[in-house]
Amino acid sequence: MGQRLLLARPAAGRARPDPARRHPDRSRCLRGARVTAPRALYRAVTLVGAAHPGALAVEGDRIAWVGADADADAWADGATEVHHLPGVLLTPGFVDAHVHLGMTGQALRGLDLSGARSRVEVLERFAAHVATSTETVVHGQGWDDTDWSDGTLTGADLDRVAGERATYLARVDGHSAVVSAAMVAQVSGLRDADGWGGDGRVERHAHHLVRRHLATTTGPAHREAMIGAALRSAAAAGIVSVHENAAPDISPLDDVTLVRGLREAEVLPEVVTYWGARGAYDEARAYGVAGLAGDLNLDGSLGSRTAALHAPYDDNPSSSGHLYLDADEVAEHVVGCTRAGLQAGFHVIGDRASTVFVEGLRSARDVLGTDTIRAARHRVEHLEMPSGAELELMAQLGVTASVQPSFDAAWGGRTGMYAARVGRARAQRMNPFAAMQAIGVPLALGSDAPVTAFAPWGAIEAAMHPRNGGTGLTLAQALHAHTAGGWHAARVDDAGVLEAGAAAHLAFWEVPEDADAIEAAVGGHARCVRTVVGGRAAFDTTSTDA
Repeated sequence: MGQRLLLARPAAGRARPDPARRHPDRSRCLRGARVTAPRALYRAVTLVGAAHPGALAVEGDRIAWVGADADADAWADGATEVHHLPGVLLTPGFVDAHVHLGMTGQALRGLDLSGARSRVEVLERFAAHVATSTETVVHGQGWDDTDWSDGTLTGADLDRVAGERATYLARVDGHSAVVSAAMVAQVSGLRDADGWGGDGRVERHAHHLVRRHLATTTGPAHREAMIGAALRSAAAAGIVSVHENAAPDISPLDDVTLVRGLREAEVLPEVVTYWGARGAYDEARAYGVAGLAGDLNLDGSLGSRTAALHAPYDDNPSSSGHLYLDADEVAEHVVGCTRAGLQAGFHVIGDRASTVFVEGLRSARDVLGTDTIRAARHRVEHLEMPSGAELELMAQLGVTASVQPSFDAAWGGRTGMYAARVGRARAQRMNPFAAMQAIGVPLALGSDAPVTAFAPWGAIEAAMHPRNGGTGLTLAQALHAHTAGGWHAARVDDAGVLEAGAAAHLAFWEVPEDADAIEAAVGGHARCVRTVVGGRAAFDTTSTDA
């Protein structure tokens, strides 16, 4: 995939454009009548790489023109609305290539346990929440026991606080949780399932059973509210599209219908849905999902010690994690999806899972050929511990790596969770974004919300400055991966850039006065003030002049 620096470079001193000459027919035909598409003009904005203020015109759902503000007067004539935004940074809207909308909405509106520094602090927050909550099942999300000195959570802890109320508190990575005795009683077969810890801890199949049960405890109205909250939060963060990584163990497939209803009722980010299930071709066609991909898990997570490793965990030498699929199953899925015109994809974190994934890809290539596999644009999620040889094959086959730089920001470094789990030597080689880029693996950035927050500039910064001290992506590469790269991952090729004819998916950022706009944004000092999806505002705090 060729990379373009995504932002326009208006040329100083160029003659003002004649809109009629540059775009001889700006109208569209509607039932035989000529109807001019509504035009919005954004003036005096800052464009990355431009020496002077820029401007951009939108007609309908497309960018009509982008250039220097000095050349914009001709585009103001007939504009439906004009926005003067001096000093505001304009970028393509971001794409978050890996989210879980229902879970994110639940985390936003429920019990947030992120940042808790001890088991005691979690229980204090939990008790305060229980005292006011009317939930049928008490949900909490985000605890991380990596650095706690007072032990980890148990079901008995929850019972002492919540009594007979069913409770589910998910670890930050979403691959394990602690549940109360009342919850255990509701889930048939839980105590006999693989991954039941005996102390209220659930992972692997036991965790899947609990999550499937949770989906039955809330109705469509509740789930719609959670999904809507997540999409509005994404829009407020400058995100114009999200890739929903749904799966039978995560959320009901009917959420696809809820998403469509929400987007028909209001302007929200576009949603590309993946369903992480093997062989579900009929469901994929019926619901119109983009692929049987996303969180179709080859393994688990490092934080929960369920990611599949070649060598044991440093902090638990009795375990090397868990594989859920073998190479033959990977190959069968890739071949089936390719023939069905769907994207295939997998959740892959540990190095052993990466090896199995690539073995399966190689077998699928031997059946279908390189060109056929490459044209399908399959994808892999996370990919934290690949080898160079494995990346070479992924690049040859055009497989997009949907990665989360904020994972490295949260858990990387010499003393972070990754180093604790797998040792410094292995941790040092993790998340090699620059190597992926150099080898030619297409990149798309995301958050895995609610695991990490909707914070695209934070992801850009993390991709540019890895905590292991190695080489990161350049600014242009990171911006591309979080915009055009996300669209490419969804097989969309006319979005993610600021140029005439591209889809009008835009984000506007307020930065400190007299600051370098892009440095301020990467440094965490930009505030989204307007997000435009398909030419329409999904989030707005600005004013209109016309």
